[in-house]
Amino acid sequence: MRIRQELTANERRARGLAASALALALWVAITLPVFPAPPAPAAPPQAAPVGTSPGASQAAGAAASSVDAPGAAPAGAPGPAAAAASSPRRLPLIPAQILPSPLAVLKAVAYLHTEEALVRSAAVSFFRVTVGFLLAALVAIPLGIFMGAYPPLRAALEPLSSPLRYLPISAVTGLFMLLFGIGETMKIMFLFVGSVVYLLPIVVESVAGVDQVYLDTAYTLGAKSRHIIRRVLVPGAWPGIIEACRVIYGIGWTYVILAELINAKYGLGYLITIAYRRGHIDWAYALVFIVLLLGVGTNEVFRQLQRRLFAWREA
Repeated sequence: MRIRQELTANERRARGLAASALALALWVAITLPVFPAPPAPAAPPQAAPVGTSPGASQAAGAAASSVDAPGAAPAGAPGPAAAAASSPRRLPLIPAQILPSPLAVLKAVAYLHTEEALVRSAAVSFFRVTVGFLLAALVAIPLGIFMGAYPPLRAALEPLSSPLRYLPISAVTGLFMLLFGIGETMKIMFLFVGSVVYLLPIVVESVAGVDQVYLDTAYTLGAKSRHIIRRVLVPGAWPGIIEACRVIYGIGWTYVILAELINAKYGLGYLITIAYRRGHIDWAYALVFIVLLLGVGTNEVFRQLQRRLFAWREA
């Protein structure tokens, strides 16, 4: 295989399916009960009741063994309990308390759907992520375009906005609770801040990265500044902006779990918290996979949008 060799769409799809099938087969293999369990420790001998002489206990035992109850099994035949105990118990390579089997995860999805309002929680999480992202885009995209177009404005605001990229958003959750309470507003603002601090610098760099030749040509043709922003800078930076939106929207799915830890009645993060509190590890795995599926689905929507808007990049 050559370095950076291009693959066709069918080749990429085939390799992706093969990798997924291999991962699923490995998951099944390490969760199958194939290893014999260690033998159970032998029960200690029972002591004779207090006040019973050894001769009396031996005589009682001999009398009990010499007289068989009607319909009882012969003395040498094993009973049902002994037969069940004699069959070896099998354990998986990784205990189910750490990694449940795929079948257990599928059963957990079915139970969460019927008993824990899974669809409603997924819809609530999707709404929160989308609203937080849209608010971030409404602020970051216009502001980033002007910062990229006017260097004095960028020089004034960048020292304030750039350090926010290193803000540990999970460490200021208490501050969001003080400012916005513990209701829905806090969750939306948490997602808004977590998205806007990353989206704004990327928009600025996308606008600033438009080739200066296009601007000089527009000025030569007599274009005004507002025309250059609308006809040159924005179209030139738009592919990078959409790509940044695709990445930042995916980051929102990581933050929504933190936002829904606090005073949430519905949401995937709320269900994950309940799963850990109740010790249902299969629930947690099922919910994590659902978050991944939603993230992959929205990512594919953005990719299709990019292909339609910027078909010239594929040529």
